Amino acid sequence: MPADAARIEHFSTSTAPVALVTGASSGLGAEFVRLAAADGFRVILTARRRERLDALAEELERQTSRPMLALPLDLSDPGAPDEILSLLSELNVVPEVLVNNAGFGAFGPMVEMDPERTGRMIDLNVRALTELSIRIGREMRDCGCGRILNVASTASYQPCPFMGVYGATKAYVRSFTEALAEELRGTSVTATAFSPGPTATEFGTAAGLAAEGALDLFDLEKAERSAADAARTGWIAMKAGRPVVIDGWMNRLIARVVWATPEPLVRLLAGRLLGRLKTE
Repeated sequence: MPADAARIEHFSTSTAPVALVTGASSGLGAEFVRLAAADGFRVILTARRRERLDALAEELERQTSRPMLALPLDLSDPGAPDEILSLLSELNVVPEVLVNNAGFGAFGPMVEMDPERTGRMIDLNVRALTELSIRIGREMRDCGCGRILNVASTASYQPCPFMGVYGATKAYVRSFTEALAEELRGTSVTATAFSPGPTATEFGTAAGLAAEGALDLFDLEKAERSAADAARTGWIAMKAGRPVVIDGWMNRLIARVVWATPEPLVRLLAGRLLGRLKTE
């Protein structure tokens, strides 16, 4: 569904720099939008839920007096990146910031998953992120300015039995973004792979986890970081041009322990832990 023509015209009246945030309707995405607005950007917000996008855009317009533009799209649709690039061309802008936050997960044995859902996960978490990073990154490079923030996950640091496709897509995001960062070395464009751990968002609900007691080994909610705190970690790292950042000291410690642990033991422990996740 395209953006409203009147709002496109209103957005074009400003000369403030542009940030594009995907998955912007809630959780980390909404917090990235708020951070961008606070740093002086006019923001293009894209996600599936128009009502939430419009509400957030209107809230920030009132706070900042800068135009915000809601673009309702399902980025698992193969044509969605073309729609975004078409809008940018119509606006005659190249974003100075691109935040690829859109993504979702699913829990359970991979051999029992719905192939259509698995395909959409790969399309959203991998294909759309890759296409936007490359196409907008190319334009950033040609303009001589840009920051790309790709949201991976601490799930990218080890195999994830019972959430294997999700973990693999996030491992791709981290590897891809680190490689992109190196290719962009010496230009004025940077790429940052951001890996949050458990975060208080709607991710678990969308992935099918039980609303309460999803993990019986400990209280998962107590391990969660707030979306605002996690997003701030990624945003600061992106502004500094860091290629990799993990949110939270505990998550950084766990990643280091994983690196130092024999791979067969990591697989075994991950399978035992994740296999106890309770779904609805």
